[in-house]
Amino acid sequence: MSFTFPCNGFDVDLRVGEASEDALVHVMLESRVEVKHDRLCRETGNLFVEYRHRDRPSGLSTTLASRWAFEYDEDCWLIVPTSKVKAEARRAFDEGMSVTAGDRNDSQGVLIPIVRLVTTAEEKAQLSLVA
Repeated sequence: MSFTFPCNGFDVDLRVGEASEDALVHVMLESRVEVKHDRLCRETGNLFVEYRHRDRPSGLSTTLASRWAFEYDEDCWLIVPTSKVKAEARRAFDEGMSVTAGDRNDSQGVLIPIVRLVTTAEEKAQLSLVA
C-alpha cells in the first residue's frame, strides 16, 4: 500500500516550488545574515543567543543583520528573521532563561527553545491553551 500526497497538479506545484526557490535566493542575496553554530542544540533543544559580552552589548543587542542563520546540527540550518529572534529572546529573558556561557563565562545570553522559532503564532496559541 502506498500513500501519495494530494497535489494541485504538477504544473501548479512546479510553479510554487520555483517561486519558493527564487524567494529563498532573493532573501539570502539581499539580506545581511548573522551566522551562529550551536553544537549543544542537538542535545538540549535550545539555541544560545548572546546579548552581552564582557559587560558590553553584543550579539543580538548590536546586530545589523536582518536574518539569523543557526547551524543547529551538522549541515542543518534554520534561517530566521532577526525580528523573530529578538521577540523570542525577549520572551526567554522574561521567563528567566538568561544564562552565562562562553570562554570564561564572559557572555550573557538567553536559551531559546528551537521549537519556538519554527512554531507559528497560531500553533503557539493552541499550545498555551493546552499547557
